[in-house]
Amino acid sequence: MKVETILVPTDFSDDAQQALSTAKELAKRFGAKLVLLHAYCATLPLASPLSVPYTLPDSFYQEVRDQATAQVESAVKQLEAEGMEATGVAVPDPASLAIVAQAEQLHADLIVMGTRGLTGLKHVALGSVAERVVRTAPCPVLTVKADS
Repeated sequence: MKVETILVPTDFSDDAQQALSTAKELAKRFGAKLVLLHAYCATLPLASPLSVPYTLPDSFYQEVRDQATAQVESAVKQLEAEGMEATGVAVPDPASLAIVAQAEQLHADLIVMGTRGLTGLKHVALGSVAERVVRTAPCPVLTVKADS
């Protein structure tokens, strides 16, 4: 298996950090480039008691975008300091859609991502990001669970 580009989606959770650790080991082994992806969805379904929707100022969305970008840039700098070839991107899209789109755009050879064990009705109704990515990704997906 040829692995040149590894896409690592992150929400900066423990599972995502464990996935990043795994991706770093794989990148070293294959001489691959890491691409960090942070997908944030800044749409908030807010409604007032009078059924009048709240309007958030444009500065709110700018702040969300700036914070997401800063987190990704910081993580990339850390990877580069460790001698890894890495880039990063933050996008204002739902996670599973953003991951698959980035994998397609990058012609990623592998996606390494964290997973959480959703259970019960929430899982049945929503599924998980990892499950949706596994079903629709254009390349292999390795899911990694954080140590308990």
